[in-house]
Amino acid sequence: MKEASVVAWDGPTRVFKWALVFVVVDGWISNKYGGGFPAWHKLNGYTALVLIVFRILWGFVGGSTARFGSFVAMPGKVMAYLADKKKFLGHNPLGGWMVVALLALVLAMATTGLFSGDEDRLIIDGPLAKTVSDATVESAALWHRRIFTAIELFVLVHIAANVIYALTSREPLIRAMITGRKPAEDYADMPAAEPGPWGRALACLAVAAFIVLAPIYIVGGRLL
Repeated sequence: MKEASVVAWDGPTRVFKWALVFVVVDGWISNKYGGGFPAWHKLNGYTALVLIVFRILWGFVGGSTARFGSFVAMPGKVMAYLADKKKFLGHNPLGGWMVVALLALVLAMATTGLFSGDEDRLIIDGPLAKTVSDATVESAALWHRRIFTAIELFVLVHIAANVIYALTSREPLIRAMITGRKPAEDYADMPAAEPGPWGRALACLAVAAFIVLAPIYIVGGRLL
């Protein structure tokens, strides 16, 4: 008999997650090997910013497990989770804060990239680099690199935690982020997720693109 399952993550949330993974990896590739194509790295930065702003919007109007209110927990709830280890359909209270940290780090990395530049400012400089002092550009570039290192560490911890949790609790976390479904169980947060509609997701994406790209073009006078 086929195991009963319920919706855990809606399509827009899953597409966002894997798109962000791709953009971060491609950003590293474009930085390391795309010196002759500076627009490549810039496009990665813009895409990352648009995705993060989309996720912030989606955190208020998206599917039930995607909303911040479902997984951003107060410290007491985090401690209670560590004590009883109940299963959650969406992010558990501890995992929810890891998600917030990763979103904040990618946002900070992409934002500092807007003001960053290389030493001679001939190969690549951010679209807003000309609006600030040389010292600010150097500081932004330094923090851009430091934040990426922090992202690498957080991603390793995130992956390790998910693998360990999946093995110890026998919960298909990674498969759920691909298929969007989990086995039907007595979850602590909700029995099944209410998916967010694709039309609303596309509207959020359009708004996010405008919020990110319009001010950059107005202030910097260019995008690439």
